[in-house]
Amino acid sequence: MNPRLHAPTVMPVRPLLVSFLLFGLIGPSALPAAFTVTGQLPANDATTVATVVRESLEARSSTPVASARVTDGAFTLAVDAPAGLFKLQLGGSTLNFVAADGDTLTLDPTGKTLTGGAAQADFLAYESFRSASLARTVYPVRAAIAKARGTRDLAEVERLTLAETEAYDTHRRELNDFTLATLGGSPALYAASLRWDGDYRLDELAALVEAYAVAHPTEEIAALMQARLVRFRATAIGAIAPDLAGPTPDGGSLALADLRGQVVLVDFWASWCPPCRIENRHYVDLYQKYRDAGFEILAVSVDQNGTAWRNAIDDDHATWKHLSDLTGWKTPLAAAYNVAALPASFLLDAEGRIIGKNLRGAALDAALAACFP
Repeated sequence: MNPRLHAPTVMPVRPLLVSFLLFGLIGPSALPAAFTVTGQLPANDATTVATVVRESLEARSSTPVASARVTDGAFTLAVDAPAGLFKLQLGGSTLNFVAADGDTLTLDPTGKTLTGGAAQADFLAYESFRSASLARTVYPVRAAIAKARGTRDLAEVERLTLAETEAYDTHRRELNDFTLATLGGSPALYAASLRWDGDYRLDELAALVEAYAVAHPTEEIAALMQARLVRFRATAIGAIAPDLAGPTPDGGSLALADLRGQVVLVDFWASWCPPCRIENRHYVDLYQKYRDAGFEILAVSVDQNGTAWRNAIDDDHATWKHLSDLTGWKTPLAAAYNVAALPASFLLDAEGRIIGKNLRGAALDAALAACFP
């Protein structure tokens, strides 16, 4: 599984007519359309239903908003939903898209692309750039890792795995650059916001979001992007870290506030994340060195499998503090810190103030040495 991946409450602005779906399929004339999705499937396609679902980046969830029968391979969906990120579901396949009021999107004859509307054009450009950026920055390192694994060069695997983390950071900064250069005024901003690096050109991103909110004051995605920016500010260097609380591996509970008075490394990780597991090996030595001086690690997992989580803790000799609600990427624990990729870490001083972010290797060693001279 990819170790680097792409949940506050959604505040609806315009009601989604989901209730119609509870009693059967609806036709294209059954409701007023904010936008329309249409297509003609290949003759041999047996799909009988086309469905549009609205995507929530915050809750990591999907809500059906329109559905229609496919007749003779053709379908038309009239979707009464505000601008945002959606998926078109056809049989076992799905296509992501962005739409705004008045758009008409058409599925191409291959069934692989939706086109139509400026918002979707922006989204397709963003996705094309994202793929090219990954191919340039991240995938070569992953190929080198696979090669090193094949020769059982474990030291090289470890070195390259950490290099992959740095490459992904570069990739995310490139996405910020693309957003600022290309997506101003577009609903595709919301789709891009999931992968923004909140420590790179944040003031410029904030200005872009505020301009969108001024132009679209009632849109839900404007409020959601503003809320994301608030969370970025809340986890900036110098800010008092947001509190965290949740279940521990032994069934108890723990809060970050319980550790006040200690220097704390808040580390977001998962059992399935190779860079995280390599970081754990480094943490073992640091924890032994500084624990008695007042250092603690609070590891917050985005695992879903409790057995895998606890086994990884034991296997890595990770004897520090742990939290997980075992809801995976839907966890509000990660959302509170705008964590959308692993590993991610925040170093806090004894007052709970963030003094470092994503410090690894020698940089983390130096930061802790400064805390405990």
